[in-house]
Amino acid sequence: MKILVGYDGSESSKKALEMAKKLISTCDVFKITMIHVEQHSSLDYAPFGGVVKIQDMEKMGEEVFEDDLEELQEAAKRINNGDVEVKIIEGNDPAKVLADYAKDENYDLIVVGARGTGGLKKWRPGSVSKAIVDNCCISVMVVK
Repeated sequence: MKILVGYDGSESSKKALEMAKKLISTCDVFKITMIHVEQHSSLDYAPFGGVVKIQDMEKMGEEVFEDDLEELQEAAKRINNGDVEVKIIEGNDPAKVLADYAKDENYDLIVVGARGTGGLKKWRPGSVSKAIVDNCCISVMVVK
């Protein structure tokens, strides 16, 4: 079984990761991939309305990705299964990114938290997990 875990650092996504860890001992899991969908807009790079050069945006993006990658790698170590792959994918729609990746890479299950954090959507409880359940063609486990 291949499991994809949506991870954004929220308490809910940490619970999803713990559930994936439990599945290792009860199912024939041979691959777990943690994915964080990084959402950025130009406003993130120029919060006060200034002009930003493309090179500056790229440099700042690399720094943000580096911090997020370190956090993902630390979280992956908690699984105690050396074969946890971590990925950061840039995109504006985390539900679509996770569903498309799972389908394209033939995953059997997506595990996500019931409520994460991110942009304006953080004010709508469970909007990403709901969108994945509503639109994904593979099994989805939503962890509370």
